[in-house]
Amino acid sequence: MMLRLTPLLVAGLLAAAPTPAPAQAEDWDALRNDPVISEGLINFAIARHIHNRCPDISARRLRAIGYINNLVSEAEALGYSRSEIRAYVNNEAEQDRVRALADARLEPRGASPTMMEGYCTVGREEIAAGSAIGQLLR
Repeated sequence: MMLRLTPLLVAGLLAAAPTPAPAQAEDWDALRNDPVISEGLINFAIARHIHNRCPDISARRLRAIGYINNLVSEAEALGYSRSEIRAYVNNEAEQDRVRALADARLEPRGASPTMMEGYCTVGREEIAAGSAIGQLLR
């Protein structure tokens, strides 16, 4: 459920794009390995975890749209078409991979399904720090 907003946002941003054949998973190495895209998706996933699990913190939706737009632009700069980007963000295995990376970063900070208050703590810390994650939250 964590990254579900990402495909929705990207699909909306890419709705008018032509749709050539979708990319295959082996074609996504540049997306997976690009630090801006990889970190961007992980940060977005962490922000979504916090937003979904902390009732005191909400998402900054317009900022999230701009954030996703920047990631789309980065992917396009790597030579990916909008349909390839859409296929990547809609891929269940990729979503699971990113969620697992987000969970791995949250757990040492005290945020997990067994430590729900930790999501609020991490969220408040990220907001106070003005981090990329914190900028997606309020």
